[in-house]
Amino acid sequence: MSNYNPFNPNSVVAPSLFAGRAGQVDEICKKLTQLQHNMPASFFIYGERGIGKTALAKLIKHIASSDIEALWSLNLLTSYYIVEKGQSLNSVLQESVNNLTDQMDKSLVSEIGNRLGQIFKNGKFEIGAFGASASVETQASEKQQEITIKDQTVSILSNIIRSLNENKSSPQDGILIIIDEIHNLANLPNAASILRNIITSLDVDGLGKISFLIIGYEDDLKQFFSIDSSSLRTFDTKPVDIMPVAEAIEVLKKGFDAAEVKYDESAIVTNIGAAGGYPHSIQLLGHNLIEKDTDGNIDTADWGNVLIDTALELQEKDFSTMYTFRKKHTEKDKLLVILANENKPLSRLKL
Repeated sequence: MSNYNPFNPNSVVAPSLFAGRAGQVDEICKKLTQLQHNMPASFFIYGERGIGKTALAKLIKHIASSDIEALWSLNLLTSYYIVEKGQSLNSVLQESVNNLTDQMDKSLVSEIGNRLGQIFKNGKFEIGAFGASASVETQASEKQQEITIKDQTVSILSNIIRSLNENKSSPQDGILIIIDEIHNLANLPNAASILRNIITSLDVDGLGKISFLIIGYEDDLKQFFSIDSSSLRTFDTKPVDIMPVAEAIEVLKKGFDAAEVKYDESAIVTNIGAAGGYPHSIQLLGHNLIEKDTDGNIDTADWGNVLIDTALELQEKDFSTMYTFRKKHTEKDKLLVILANENKPLSRLKL
């Protein structure tokens, strides 16, 4: 039995154990190299819950900041932020830029802050001119607030990018800001226009070393572009779907190799369909297979012991809509159940 279990269904997959999605990773990272030439590149990654969007973004963040020649030689200043329910865009942008400056030399950040004046307080940037104590009467119109948010964010980012350009001792090629769980954002339909204006303003000033990577559901995608369809020219939309069988097999094999356990590849091929292509269920299957293995060799018998328990565990969590545990089984579901309970490959006659 392995002492190390690399599968962690309760966490985002570590970049070292990430498998699959090669085409999407290559497409995004290749376009991010444009930042080295002052050409902005932004993305909206979308898909249903549990499909692996955050793991994909985490891998891209890792590659973007690694400066490894074999991985596109990207060397970007990166931030990652999860939107809280009802949070305003100015708050999200504020947290994102402060995450960026936390990684910069403090004297440099202080110098930038001194140039920007009131939006830099207590060593942090504060985006938005209206505090929580302001009355409705003293607040500007919604449109004026959007302009304020845009202008202040452009001022901060332009100063950061100029500092990156001037820093010869530790050069970086640009900025990647990742914003996850965009569905939680207040007034989501207005966000695309503000972000587009930020990107365009920087680009026009010759400071196009900026990328926003937005993560959400398909419904969020529709809302995001509902008011400002022109933003579709600014953001590349990237759907994340269930994993193909070959990639799901790759995930398990990579994990088993990391755990240094042997495995029957034919058993993986026969049973992997039970995961439905969902990264979370693949991780849970891998985790349970290693946990319940007793001889360091994961074979058909181990799969038989784990499949039903894993299905019940998924059912107890909030993943029931992805599976058909209590609904009428389709022919495909029935076939997967038969495969899961067989201790040997099915004969052509029985199949």
